[in-house]
Amino acid sequence: MASSGSSSPSPKRRRVGEAPAAGTDKLLSLPTEILDIILARIPFKHLVRTCCLSRAWRRRWESVPFLDIELSPGSSARVLWRCAAPVHGFRTVADVRRRNIYRAARWLRALARKRVRELTLQFKPSSEISRPNRLLGPALFSCTALVRLHLENCNMPPAPQGFSGFPKLVWLTLDNITLPFKGGGAQLERLIAAATRLAVLELPAVFTSATSDPGDIETWAIRAPNLRELFIIMPSAEDNGCRFAEELPLLEKAYIVIDCLLGTQDFLDAFRRIATVNKLGFVSLYQSNNNLEGITWKFENLRDAHLNTNFGKQSSVLSVVSLLKFAPDIEHLYIMADDTEWLEEDKIDEDSLNTEISGDLFARLKYVSLIGGVKYFSNQMCFMKFLLSKARSLQIFAVTFVYDDERKEWYVKACRELMECQKASPQVVFIPKLSYKPQQTAGL
Repeated sequence: MASSGSSSPSPKRRRVGEAPAAGTDKLLSLPTEILDIILARIPFKHLVRTCCLSRAWRRRWESVPFLDIELSPGSSARVLWRCAAPVHGFRTVADVRRRNIYRAARWLRALARKRVRELTLQFKPSSEISRPNRLLGPALFSCTALVRLHLENCNMPPAPQGFSGFPKLVWLTLDNITLPFKGGGAQLERLIAAATRLAVLELPAVFTSATSDPGDIETWAIRAPNLRELFIIMPSAEDNGCRFAEELPLLEKAYIVIDCLLGTQDFLDAFRRIATVNKLGFVSLYQSNNNLEGITWKFENLRDAHLNTNFGKQSSVLSVVSLLKFAPDIEHLYIMADDTEWLEEDKIDEDSLNTEISGDLFARLKYVSLIGGVKYFSNQMCFMKFLLSKARSLQIFAVTFVYDDERKEWYVKACRELMECQKASPQVVFIPKLSYKPQQTAGL
């Protein structure tokens, strides 16, 4: 019949044909702000692929601000030029190869134009002990909107004339970074000082041109009045010239390794400048002397202390005492014990500890943890028993013994002695553990 030949498609067939368009329209009909939030949460490599959904989606991702971008090492900078500004974050991990450094320079030029806020460039070193030998491009200094900067295993170039720093920077991490030119330390000092909002500074490995010449160290200072957290490592042979020239009045947390300054006024100045901290990590590879003996000021806010101690040296044990003397309110004490033998004249006993240590020093301790090279050594056992007999407020006493042979008799004996020894605190709980290898650090 004629009427049947001109009839419209069935409702069911029409719904099937229109379903994709209706679904797409529903998503695109969301308010722009809401859709941007949704799209910004999609991993960048998947977000870019939304251009294949339909003609309406072809360039939609390019208008999404505040993207978090993670690129593979071989990615072109062209995709960054298509992003909307500002870019919230950019991160990549690449091998230290010439072509990757050149590619990073192109990334930086694009990211500077996109006002990137958080930038992480991590280059894998050719070996675990190698110094960086690839120079970043100067476009780094055009990223003036940076709030967080993390550079790893590369060389920082000289800043261009007139560079005023990163005024919005809150977090700076430089790990295995070299400033291979005269005035590198001074440049870093200016960069830190210009970041008036800087709250976190991490310098686990920074090298300047003067580092290799111990007779002519180019000193520079940390000037950061709003700093809250500091992490710095300067081994004995790597004095990069960093000094603590001013108070850090708002500092709350510090982890420092400054063996290159041991025995100097600069060493004591460093501790004086960080006296406001409530968490302190101090590690030294040289423990022949009481490294903290010269402290004469109070750490009024210090509650958590992380130290390493060689129980084979009385002087090293007394460095713990020196800290406790001037930090009367420490509640949590973490000690990394070195696994070393000692001479007979360095043997300690309860009488010698009573002579050097007032029992009141342990009065406020609530939590004590010993890790690393803890074994059934007489000095270690003597110190632990002494502490248990003096710490009246102690709640947790945790010890991780290192297990390096097939016999466990000494471990059982050590636990029994610590369980049965005199304790000043009736509520203390002893928690023994057994590790199959020494733990490496007592980090915060």
